[in-house]
Amino acid sequence: MSILNFSRQQEEMQYLSNGKQMSEPFPLTLFILINNTCLSSIIGFLGLVANVINLIIFYRHGLNSSINISLFVMAISDMFTIIFVLGANLCFSPYIDQWSVPIIFAEVYYITGGWPSGVSYRITLYITVYITAERCLCILFPLKVKTMITPIRSKFVIALIVILNTLTLVPEYSSIYMDWRYDSVRNESVLGVAFRSNRLQTQGVTFLLHVCLVVTGLFCVMTLTSILVIHLRRQTKWRMKSSSDAKQQAAYSSRDRKSQLMVVVVATSVVICYTPITCVSLVSVFEPQFSIGGKYSSIFVNTWGTIFIFGMTNSSSNILIYYKMNSKFKSTLKELFSMTRPRF
Repeated sequence: MSILNFSRQQEEMQYLSNGKQMSEPFPLTLFILINNTCLSSIIGFLGLVANVINLIIFYRHGLNSSINISLFVMAISDMFTIIFVLGANLCFSPYIDQWSVPIIFAEVYYITGGWPSGVSYRITLYITVYITAERCLCILFPLKVKTMITPIRSKFVIALIVILNTLTLVPEYSSIYMDWRYDSVRNESVLGVAFRSNRLQTQGVTFLLHVCLVVTGLFCVMTLTSILVIHLRRQTKWRMKSSSDAKQQAAYSSRDRKSQLMVVVVATSVVICYTPITCVSLVSVFEPQFSIGGKYSSIFVNTWGTIFIFGMTNSSSNILIYYKMNSKFKSTLKELFSMTRPRF
């Protein structure tokens, strides 16, 4: 992997402090406004409402089962993802530089939202890995899985996922911070990114960890989801035959099958939406100029503006999957809306 040197950092800061060196073509500006400011933001606000509903419903169902705990924390992670992307839509607006505010919004977002959004993406991804792994254990050990995966163990695993993913930010945040500096173009002090003396040693480490973790997580999700799909097909064939084994019939209940199918759909949605994000991240790893201050900075910003919609859609659409494939979720949602509906 090519790592940017100190002069590269200076070029990046110069680019950010000067804003956009040249105005974007009007068609591109229009695309950014429609894609980021309108479409992505609308999806995001709807997603926030949807995830609040998810939290309420899973809390009502009780956080005493591993699947409810996992989906509850996933909804929280999805909310943070949406909030960070909405922040990106604001900070990378084509007209943000026209504000008379002494802030380099792109730099501030890089610290406050850029890397944290990556963490929330990965938390959702690895909770999905955990859920699909749990469903696979239901296949291998249908009569023992409840003793193997308890609510306490699920809370511990999810807490570990959150902590480990957050710790990957240590190398990056140990060498950057926000500070005021003089901008010769604006002729005033502006708030932006500042680098510590150890920047050369830490730069690129967090990005490499991010890409490795996302690729590993996607590989695990695809592998485990494939196992579930194969099992569901075998189960369908098995159901067409008579069986005298009562325990097997209990293990392969209709409820388990629906739960597995829902997990497959959720995991498939994550794979579809996260694959473009992974591909663009890999480009940044192998091509340092594909960055916010590099030669391809304009393409970088506009590409991520489009790619963010995939992550935003995944974070916002789970409520539709739950409603379609979980009868208990569906009935609770109807009950919730019946309680909030005004009566005359």
